[in-house]
Amino acid sequence: MKIIQSFWSQNLTDPLAENYGWLSEPHNWLSWILSANQLAKFYKVELYTDQKGYEILIDKLQLPYHKVHVVLDELNHYHKSLWAMPKIKTYSLQNEPFLHVDGDVFIWKEFSDDLLSGDFITQNLEITTEYYEEMWKDIYPNLVFVPNEMKDYINNHNNYAYNMGIIGGNNYDYFKKYAAISSDFVDNNKSVWNSINGFNFNIFFEQVLFYNMVKESSEKVNCLFSDTPNDNNYIGFGDFDKVPNQKSYLHLLGTYKKSVSICNNLETYVIKEYPQYFERLRKLFPSHFSHYDMSFDSSKNLDLKNEFKLQNAFNTKQEFSSEYIIGRNFMALEFPQEFDDLIAQNRAFELLKLSEVVIGDVFNEELNENLRSVIVPELGDLMSRLSIDEIDELILQELDKPILYDKLIVHMTAYLEEDVDEHGRKDFIELIQNRIRFFLVEKVLFLKIMVEETDLIPSK
Repeated sequence: MKIIQSFWSQNLTDPLAENYGWLSEPHNWLSWILSANQLAKFYKVELYTDQKGYEILIDKLQLPYHKVHVVLDELNHYHKSLWAMPKIKTYSLQNEPFLHVDGDVFIWKEFSDDLLSGDFITQNLEITTEYYEEMWKDIYPNLVFVPNEMKDYINNHNNYAYNMGIIGGNNYDYFKKYAAISSDFVDNNKSVWNSINGFNFNIFFEQVLFYNMVKESSEKVNCLFSDTPNDNNYIGFGDFDKVPNQKSYLHLLGTYKKSVSICNNLETYVIKEYPQYFERLRKLFPSHFSHYDMSFDSSKNLDLKNEFKLQNAFNTKQEFSSEYIIGRNFMALEFPQEFDDLIAQNRAFELLKLSEVVIGDVFNEELNENLRSVIVPELGDLMSRLSIDEIDELILQELDKPILYDKLIVHMTAYLEEDVDEHGRKDFIELIQNRIRFFLVEKVLFLKIMVEETDLIPSK
């Protein structure tokens, strides 16, 4: 099956100055770097874009696309808020089975043959709640044209849509029909483009329309995920700490794009795994990345991780430098999954609260009170603050010095009341495990795997 992506620069004079819904302008391009490279591990991917998109994604970033089609400049008369139009146009151009993957989707394994066998393929079915309903109430009275295929939605006879982080299938002819109706929906409302929320309008001429059309056709839709979440309740789609072992698909939709922690993880992951692409990007945004006082490559990244581990493993005095922080950030993406594996395999390991981490009271203006918090130094003299409770603080006190995990559990369970039964004890241990994992993700703890003595005896 043909794997495709699309990017339209929205006819902007300088696409690099647009954040495209992200926390910052560079994070949009970091997303494209990761999406294209992860897809290229498994597929020969084709890009549909415009001239400015070509200049950035291909000429400057040199993303690893197998083939590039510069065909989306003809969309330049559309309002820039209509971000789904390049996808619609791209569907219409397909003459063979295809799967379109959004630029904010990242994969760590191939899509299954079973998924790709479908006439129609999407990420998942979703329930349209009052979240979409309020958008529609704001848009609908202004529209001068609505296709017949939307009548059930208008009459509240259904409340579903398809999330189209991935979209496609073997019935490519039907996508031409869908694209034509979707385009008519947009084109016939040209007179109101400037008076409606165009950003929200995309949801209806793309996701909601597709659901209603396919429903009428009675064709089966293959979904990557069987869950049917509410339209504003996508949980876990930004968990970089769970790839590739627990998860193999992330989609930074909606508010994920504005999350500081998730965008920081995206940035760290790209630097760690694709340093050569990051170096190309930083040339386009020198001031944004000025807090990095070094260049990155695979060898340098390995040295950063090893130096961080050596300093903490042997309790040497840490030189709290930018190199140390970056090595720590790299390992914060790896420690959580190492922790999961060690627990599953019942192997010995030590935990330690990193020496630069401080516990103290931080004033919360919204609550007008001090909250016990963990304070984690970041690059550029910034600080991360995590509110903690009494159990968290007890855990972190135990971890002021290196301690074996099993010993930590013994110490923590000693705080339980004597009448707590075995079920309650197991729940408490699970709580401790979850909080330790959280602190590993949040760069609070160091993890050291214990080497068995037999491993140190050289073989004859």
